[in-house]
Amino acid sequence: MIEGFLIAIGTFVPMLVILVVVHEFGHFFTAKAFGVKVLEFGIGYPPKAFGFYTGNTTVLLNQETQFINLSGPQDLTRGRVIKVSSTEDASGNLVARIIESPQKGSKAKGIQSLQELGSDEYLKHEGKVREASSNSMIIADMVYSVNWTPLGGFVKLAGESNPAVPKSLASKGVGPRAIVLAAGSFMNALLPIVFFTILFMLPHDVPIGDTGDVTVVNVVAGSASEAAGVQPGDIIVRANGFGMDKTSDLAEVVQESAGSPIELLVVRGDGQEVLQVTPQFDAPGNRWLVGVSMQLINVAVERRSEAPWTAVGMAFSSTWDMLVLLKQEVSGWISGNGAPELSGPIGIAQITGEVTQQMGIQGWLLLAILFSINLAILNILPIPMLDGGRLLFVGIEWVRRGKRVSPEREGLVHLIGFIVLISLIVLISANDISKLIQGVSPLAG
Repeated sequence: MIEGFLIAIGTFVPMLVILVVVHEFGHFFTAKAFGVKVLEFGIGYPPKAFGFYTGNTTVLLNQETQFINLSGPQDLTRGRVIKVSSTEDASGNLVARIIESPQKGSKAKGIQSLQELGSDEYLKHEGKVREASSNSMIIADMVYSVNWTPLGGFVKLAGESNPAVPKSLASKGVGPRAIVLAAGSFMNALLPIVFFTILFMLPHDVPIGDTGDVTVVNVVAGSASEAAGVQPGDIIVRANGFGMDKTSDLAEVVQESAGSPIELLVVRGDGQEVLQVTPQFDAPGNRWLVGVSMQLINVAVERRSEAPWTAVGMAFSSTWDMLVLLKQEVSGWISGNGAPELSGPIGIAQITGEVTQQMGIQGWLLLAILFSINLAILNILPIPMLDGGRLLFVGIEWVRRGKRVSPEREGLVHLIGFIVLISLIVLISANDISKLIQGVSPLAG
């Protein structure tokens, strides 16, 4: 059991880190591109384990700059950690209004603290001094951090709900804010293409011929195949009288049917079944689908590695096919045909460990692809606290022609969403722990 736990952690944590970093990099890159001040890039959630400052932000000093626990610019020595409250001048330069050394001890008499003086219109940032003079300083004020709560990550941006803060996200228009918020899911949707490319470039078994027993691997919930009674493990022998010895054969029959019922002859166990399947039309893909994934069995194979340019094309096609299958799966849940099997972090880690043990790096990559696509879809849904929930408020602002929902009301909605989401994670994790204690694999349902 200990060995299985270590394998689960050792395979799941790297996957989680990759998915989170890629997701947050989408927010980070687009925010920087639109001139939004990035304060922190964090892996996990606080409390902070460790971090380091980076960047080269120039901040001007003038006679109005107030110093707390510092006698003046001469104390801004290289490597010193300071807290700064800045405004923006007419030229777009940051100007320090308050600089505080967060050391213990009483502050100078008559000088108020950042908390007392801190205007809501100030950019509040902190970092290490790189160099300073009497009229300016350069500070490293962006933090890369690793935190103790290993459930995701975050990019902290200046003024996420206050447009008065210099270089803030909220000060940007609807379009830039929507792009920044959607960029994380977009990156998670692109990542499977990279993983599929790697997967196809790795040595893998490829049939020497293209014929064999067409076997059903998965039936999508709510699909035409499920309604017809098709089951995983069925071998499709004939469709509308045509012999099936390639997976593409069924696809051709389905497209030619144009939605008319298809008669399938399948081998199930020691017997045969005749089933009637009526294809469903997929408008985005402009094609007919029956909702099964198939593979050939009993075929000769050879080990092959695809060339990079071939692998990329195959990766795009495979990613699209997986998106279509997931769309059908979700549609099935919404229509009440079947319910999703939910797993929390513990269950997902256990699944990752088991699949990696059985299938090696190929299995790990396939799971990473599946989780990345699911993460992209989940985050873009209009769920409070998640990116999609925040996008919803941006959309409301656009519909109302620039009139924003008050930060207090939006914050309350996200707080409620946070409580519900955490409660759901706790309940699902409790179920995962129960299965783990009983020795039940999450792969067994």
